[in-house]
Amino acid sequence: MLRQIRILTKAQLCNFLNINVARFSKDRKKKNGMIAMGLVWVMLIAMLSFYVGALSYGYISIGLERVLPMYLSMISGILIFFFGMLKAGSVIFQRNSYEILCSLPVSQTVIVVSRFLSMYLGNVILALAVMIPGIAVYGYLLHPGMQFYFLGVIGTLFLPLLPMTAAVLFGALIIGVSSRMKHKSLVATALSMVLVIGVMLFSAGISEMEGEITGEMLKDFSGVVTAMIEKLYPPAVWLGNAMVEGSILSGMLYFGVSISVFVVMVILVASNFRRICGGLFSTTAKHNYQMTELKRTTVLRALYTKELKRYFSSSIYTTNTIIGPLMMVLIAGVVFFAGTEQIERVLPIEGGITALMPFMLAASACLMTTTCTSISMEGKEWWIIKSLPIQTKTVFDSKILLNLSLMAPFFVVAEILSILALKPEGMELFWLLFLPMVFMIFACVFGITVNLRFLNLDWENEVTVVKQSASAMIGGLGGCLVIILCALPVAFITQASRNIIRLIIALAIMGVTLWLYQRNVKTELATIG
Repeated sequence: MLRQIRILTKAQLCNFLNINVARFSKDRKKKNGMIAMGLVWVMLIAMLSFYVGALSYGYISIGLERVLPMYLSMISGILIFFFGMLKAGSVIFQRNSYEILCSLPVSQTVIVVSRFLSMYLGNVILALAVMIPGIAVYGYLLHPGMQFYFLGVIGTLFLPLLPMTAAVLFGALIIGVSSRMKHKSLVATALSMVLVIGVMLFSAGISEMEGEITGEMLKDFSGVVTAMIEKLYPPAVWLGNAMVEGSILSGMLYFGVSISVFVVMVILVASNFRRICGGLFSTTAKHNYQMTELKRTTVLRALYTKELKRYFSSSIYTTNTIIGPLMMVLIAGVVFFAGTEQIERVLPIEGGITALMPFMLAASACLMTTTCTSISMEGKEWWIIKSLPIQTKTVFDSKILLNLSLMAPFFVVAEILSILALKPEGMELFWLLFLPMVFMIFACVFGITVNLRFLNLDWENEVTVVKQSASAMIGGLGGCLVIILCALPVAFITQASRNIIRLIIALAIMGVTLWLYQRNVKTELATIG
């Protein structure tokens, strides 16, 4: 049984991480994509580690060393739940491999344990990336006893268990509720977005509670933060007390609850795996088709309709790409409801939030465009498009139009809120409207370019393309990085020169967009993939 679990877990990891492609593939493009993906992950982990290290130093500097392990544990749990919730259902109850595995002489327990284990290994890396820098800074500054390091490392290894259990529960709930409805993917997407918004509001609530602490409360600041964390996520307090105070009771409570809840979840899923998958994957059809009038349309419109249906047929695809536009509306909403005066206190630049708002809206909207993975999402059906007598330009235009049409309603709402909040006039109003549109078009074209460079059509699970591919990472982060670099000169120059810099930036981005677009459409459709 252990051997079977090891083999299936290894196969899952090889599939998700494309390990065999990196080892045995002779395709140089695929290997370059793997290298680029590895570099992106290294950069992200380094950035996260630096942020956690700086945060830890700040907490210790103001006398919050006692609550630092609790706070980092809670943040780790939120991150694991947030990212796991979006993919837990599709990983544990993966449909493509279910039919193959059920025909093999392996038990349901082996299948379920291997899937939980592969998901756990990914989450424990995230937990270590958050906890280890904090533990290192704490140890360097305060020199705690050996029990701090031992319980810190062991506790981090068990940290993903509770958030994973909650993520799987919510993921299965989303799939279960949506599978019995007519528009499954739309319902699943709506439920996922409700949970995503809930996590965002939860995180914002933490910051708001911290902001309400006054000078009088600084005398017992540690106790206030501890009480806040205990109210929001009690296991984090248990682990923190075990690490800092060496509390045996807190340690036993943390490990006991984490292990028991996770084991119960695995047992329940394993004992009902076939029944759950049968209920999730079974479909019903009404045999009441009637021939109606056939409609004729243009090739571009037909492809656009196909892209639209494909997009909303995948809750993973929809949820991950809609977060950026949603954040654009949230940023505009925060500025509108919080007021510009309070925000400009923390922005030491001339012009304040008005100067940065176009770039903030654009960066959030372009966080993860659909075009970054739209070609890869075709998968094994890409040969159908290649065999049609259509131009490459028409195919790419349909994918770009899909992305722009999805951004459009969010962009309109964000612009209305921004205009009402900032009350810009003249050129400020023009740039607030024009610059985000320029950057959004650039991000769509840039996404196509990156996807052509790091194409992946041999996937088994949509999570591999949407969340774990080099194209998704580079396409999303690359566009945001370009926008941030463009915002820097605008933030630190005088008002007189700001319009000239904006004009130069707009012309440069439009030129690069046109160049990339012309380069993309010259690609022969038959040679792609």
